[in-house]
Amino acid sequence: MRDYEHPLTPGGEKAIIIDVIPPGMNKREALERLEELERLIDTFGGVTILKIIQKRGRPSAKTYIGSGKAEEVVKLQKELGATMVVINGFMKANQFHNLTLMIDCEVMDRFELILKIFAKHARTEKARLQIRLAFLKYEFPRLFGKQAGHAQQRGGTGTVTRGKGEKLLELKREHLRDQIRAIEKKLESIQKVHSGQRQRRKRQGFLTVAIVGYTNSGKSTLLKQITHKKNAYTANKLFATLETKLGSLYIEDFPRTVLLADTIGFIQDLPPLLFESFITTLEEVTEADLVLHIIDAADLKIYEKIDTVEKILKDLECDKKPQLYVLNKMDMVKDKQKILKTYAYLNPVTISALQKEGFQELKTAIKNKFYEIF
Repeated sequence: MRDYEHPLTPGGEKAIIIDVIPPGMNKREALERLEELERLIDTFGGVTILKIIQKRGRPSAKTYIGSGKAEEVVKLQKELGATMVVINGFMKANQFHNLTLMIDCEVMDRFELILKIFAKHARTEKARLQIRLAFLKYEFPRLFGKQAGHAQQRGGTGTVTRGKGEKLLELKREHLRDQIRAIEKKLESIQKVHSGQRQRRKRQGFLTVAIVGYTNSGKSTLLKQITHKKNAYTANKLFATLETKLGSLYIEDFPRTVLLADTIGFIQDLPPLLFESFITTLEEVTEADLVLHIIDAADLKIYEKIDTVEKILKDLECDKKPQLYVLNKMDMVKDKQKILKTYAYLNPVTISALQKEGFQELKTAIKNKFYEIF
């Protein structure tokens, strides 16, 4: 199953994206699975020129997409001049290695694409270190999976020697381990500093509200607009925020200082490795007094994205924390009554962060929630 897109303007990345789906899935569902990957390609700075959907009971152990489909991709990549092939899944080291041997352009999976986007958006040392750590841990099995077969060197007589090849491989392994340990040590130091800052804020009586939500739901816009935080970066793209930003929120007739903490956006199918690497940033969520779940009310996949965020909060052991649901971008919703009726069970506050609508109601809801807690 193929679906062609518009050709790319000169200078950008041309991407072929591929998904392996169960045999019983229909075309509409299959294309919906690729929508988010297309947005990731766009955020990365490329354009999708071809979508390929392969129906299999499970990914091929050798090439992920199957040898026949891989040969087809080899031809299409050359014909269309694609500069990258992206798999909508997570490849093992041998699958990645076998595909890169066949396809004459950059090959990556969903996770590596996300890491590359993170790298483009990183603005602080902490963010860069966290991304580097995730990349090294991800690359480690790939690097040595494809080199292990060459570790044993054959002499002229056809006998196998276990000298230089294995020694070089082990040196590379140890070098990578040293890099990982060095980064983890730096992040541990940063973590201690941030932990100390949080403890000081608690001693001073500050209350922290962590803003969470699916990526591009309007979290940073809310922080910027409601706290007048001038350096909060906002953009209509995925993963615009990678670092925690704090802003002071004034709430009338409330005796304590409230801080809003904007954190990294969530996305479907993020592997645990990313959470491990970004634990320093995510601690603002795990240590918060209240979680503010921001929801893009105009998103057609609103229910699925609420569910994704809830699952991630559970993985972070934050699902039992006090939580407020906020339906954002209500100015873009045509049938407001339908949305309100559908999600009434969440008892949400409705706002438009961009238009600064509903802010007073949100502040009141936060104040009332804190009175319930304390």
